[in-house]
This record gives sequence, structure tokens and C-alpha cells, in this order.
Amino acid sequence: MLALFSWLLQSVFLIVVVYFALYVVLELRVFLISRNVEQRKLTSLACHAVHEAKLWPSVSVLLPIYNESDVVERLIDAVCRLRYPAEALQILVLDDSSDKTTALARSKVDHYATQGVNVLFIKRPIRKGNKAGNLVNGIRQSSGEFFAVFDADFVPPVDFLLKTIPCFKDPDLGFLQTGIGYENRDVSFLTRFQAMEMGHQQYVTVGLSEDGDMASLSGSSCVWRKACVDALGGWSTSTVTEDVDLGYRAQFGRWKYAYLRDVVSMSLLPESISAFRIQRERWGRGLIHSGFKHAKEMLLQRMPLIKRMHAVSMMFSSVLLASIYVLIMLSLPLTVLVHFGEESMRLGTLVFFALVGIWALVNAFGARKGARFDAKTSFLQDLWNTYRYIAMFLPMAWYYFAGGVRALLGIHEDFHRTPKGKSAYRAVIPRLDSVLLAGDVFTFLYSLTAIVVALHTGNYFLIPLNVTSCVGFGMVLYWTWKERNVR
Repeated sequence: MLALFSWLLQSVFLIVVVYFALYVVLELRVFLISRNVEQRKLTSLACHAVHEAKLWPSVSVLLPIYNESDVVERLIDAVCRLRYPAEALQILVLDDSSDKTTALARSKVDHYATQGVNVLFIKRPIRKGNKAGNLVNGIRQSSGEFFAVFDADFVPPVDFLLKTIPCFKDPDLGFLQTGIGYENRDVSFLTRFQAMEMGHQQYVTVGLSEDGDMASLSGSSCVWRKACVDALGGWSTSTVTEDVDLGYRAQFGRWKYAYLRDVVSMSLLPESISAFRIQRERWGRGLIHSGFKHAKEMLLQRMPLIKRMHAVSMMFSSVLLASIYVLIMLSLPLTVLVHFGEESMRLGTLVFFALVGIWALVNAFGARKGARFDAKTSFLQDLWNTYRYIAMFLPMAWYYFAGGVRALLGIHEDFHRTPKGKSAYRAVIPRLDSVLLAGDVFTFLYSLTAIVVALHTGNYFLIPLNVTSCVGFGMVLYWTWKERNVR
């Protein structure tokens, strides 16, 4: 029985390694495409502006907001400054708030409406379906041929519509995503990590877009063709990642997407570790749910093998991240039960760490490029920051794992907003954060125990994984302690 259990553990370990290897190879391919695109300065489509106002199509700007008193006024200010023919522009403030955000938003809308701006304040009597339900309600009252969507913490550039709408001269272009920058990325290492992680995603998306591969795009700072949204039945309220869900459905249809990295809207990142935890659990739950929800549809699509592999890799990258947490949990029993002198395990472990090294270099380079971190630092500082950046993916693996478990339990619609900036420290943190924090403490102690056992038994192969786990979860626990003291 013990031998069977040992064999099962080794099999799971090697399956994750093989899956990770496939992911790294595909990401390396996309990374090289992105780099070539950057070198050729083709980071945006060749969109030709139309100068006659009568040729500009009508656009409805949708602003779904929910208890965002810190940022709602600057959002409305920014959107009302957008340069676009006034007769073709409609702005809809879709308010689901239950706090003072409503009064602030209504006051701003009234202010701009008296100045002749076509801006409307829309509030639902019952908040149903979270953000997706809010958007669905909004488009019922819209008049535009296109929808530009901005979350509450975004500030688009004034020429956003002038640069994006001309791209839709292609009738098959269903939606368009733009770049995102972060105003508070230098507040702490936590915000820097998030900016780099998002920067990596944006850098990779350059290659995916250029190669015509499936991509997972944000639901903010984007433009949708109304005909595309209508054909797809709108945003689904059955998932907490309604943006990814709609993007998948569009790509499985006849619709193309475009990515304009050089059109950049500024946003805010969660500054508290509790807000980060809650956000990443929700993302993991929604992404894993969306991946499995659309898996059959993806497999039935006609596409070349390499594009199918990219689709699988992209749609289930969240499952891969969650499986890394499984490796952490396997590290202790593997250290106790498995002799790493065996060829398969020794080779599998060496391959895994080699892949991690390659992925870390590629990811960190793409992250800095995508996030536009150009400041020069010393080699040792750069090396330490890169290691900490990689270490933070292990706590994220736990949050995605927890989200995946909740998705399997059928918890798809449990939504907790992510407070940004100062409000993150004043917000009421849901009970889920305590569960995730307990997992942080447990995993830190578990990894520490695995290190002690490895040193005692002389089975050193998995020590790098456990040390990195302790660094990642140690940072999270330190930030939690600091946050509790701030309150």
C-alpha cells in the first residue's frame, strides 16, 4: 500500500512537470513573437483615423461602479473629457452602490449634463448578477454601435476613442483591448509585483495577437462592437470573470480581437494584502470555471495544432498555477517516501527546476517590458527582486487552488469587490480572507517542516521549492501583520 501511494505521488508530480514543460515551451514561443513585434514597432494596428464627423460611429461608454467613492469622481471627469464628436457619444454611469458613491456620482453627472454632455445616471433597484448584470442592464438603455467599458479605478487618455474606434473598419473585429498602466505601482513590492505580473500578461498578449492565437483579455479599457455583444447574448451573470467568458465566446465565433498596447489607460492596484488575496481567489475561481465551461467548445473548433495548444495553455494556465500548490503539498510526503536517487524522480526534479529557471527569466523580462519598468538597478538587487517576484507566485497558487476548489463546489457567483487605494484599509474584509490567511500560515509552516525533514533525511532535491515557498508566504504574512497594525 505504501509503495502504491509513493507511486501515485510520483505520478502526480511528473504529470505537473510535463504540463509545466508544455506551458513554458509555448510561452517561450509567444515571448519571441512579442519581442520581434516590439523590435518592428508593430505594437498597434494600422488604424486610419476618419476626419469627417459624420463618419464617426456612435459610442456608448459604460461605467459599472459599485461602492467606489474614492475614485468615482475622477473616472467621470476623465470620461467626460474624452475627445469625440458630441452627437455620437453617450456616457452611462451604471451605479450599483450602497454607500456615498451614489451621491458623488449623481452630483458629477448632473454637473456635466448641465454643460451639455450626453451623460446619464442609471441605478438599478436591485443589484442582481454583480458587474455582468449591471452591464446587461446598461446596454438595454444604450444607443451606441460600440461599447467602451471602464472600471471605476480607470482613467482613459482623452484620445482613447479617436485611436480605437477607427480599428473597427474591419467588420469582423468584435472587440479591442488596450494597454493598462498603474499609478500606484511603486507604493510597495506588492504593487510592483502586480504591475509586473500584469505587464507580463500584456507583453505576451502582443505575441498572441500578432500570431492570431486565443487570448484572455481584461474587461476594462476595452471596446466592444454592439453586434458582437448582441450575437453572443451579452455578459453572463453565471461567472465572476464575465469579461473572460465573453472574450472566449467571441473568439470561438467568427469574431476577431485586436490589442493596442500603446493606447494606455491608467488604473490602480490593490495596496493591501487582504484585498489582493480576495481578488486573486475570485480571479482563480472565475478563470478555472471559464476554462472548463468552454473546454468542449474549444476542442470542437477547427484550428491548427499549434493554435489549439496555445488555446489549451491559455485557458488552463490558472489550473497550472493551482497545481503548483499541489506540488508544495506533495513536497513533504515525497521527501519522506521517495528516494530521489531513482532516475525518473531525479530527472523529473532537475527538469522542473530548469524549466522554472527558464520561465523565471522569460517572465521577468516580459513583465518589466510590459510594465515599462526602465529604471536601472544593481545586479544583486535585480536578482533578489526577480527571486521575490517568482516567490510571490506560490501564494498566488494557493489562492487559485482555493478558488478552483470553490469552483468545483459550484460557487461561481460569490463576488467580493476589490477596494483600491486608501479604501482597501477601511473596507470590511469578507470572512473568506480569514480562510485564505489560515492557508498562508499553514503553508509557511508546512514548507518549513519539509525543509527540516529534507535536511534530516538527506533528500535535498525539493528544498529549493520549499525555501521559495517560505519566502513567498513569509512576505504575505509580514504584509498581513503590517496591515493589521495600520488598522
